[in-house]
This record gives sequence, structure tokens and C-alpha cells, in this order.
Amino acid sequence: MLEQIDHRGKRFTIGNEDSVDDVARERRRRAELLERQVQREIHELERAKAVAGPDSTDSDIEVLDQRHGT
Repeated sequence: MLEQIDHRGKRFTIGNEDSVDDVARERRRRAELLERQVQREIHELERAKAVAGPDSTDSDIEVLDQRHGT
């Protein structure tokens, strides 16, 4: 890291590129974890719909629609 002083006399630090890469890697890792979680939840929802059958799925949607005013 390199410490600098700007035109106002305020100190700031210039980080090395590795720290930026580490932040990007961590964000990418979190995004991948969230994507996997979403896929698991979608799969679980599809399985629950299959077990419940088509009749219960339609009535559940109607109840949700009524609650949200659509």
C-alpha cells in the first residue's frame, strides 16, 4: 500500500491490485453461493408443487393474488 496526500492535504492510501482482486473474488464467491441457494430453493419449490398436485397449486396462487390485490 502506498500512502498519498491529495490536493486538499488529506491523506489516502492506494492499495495494491491484489486487494482489489481479493474483494472481487469474495464477491464472486458470495454470488456463486447465492446462486446455488436459489437453485436449491427452486428445486424444492418444484418438488413441493409436484407433491401437492395441480389443484392445490392453483388455489394457493389465487390466495396470493387476493392478498396482493391482483
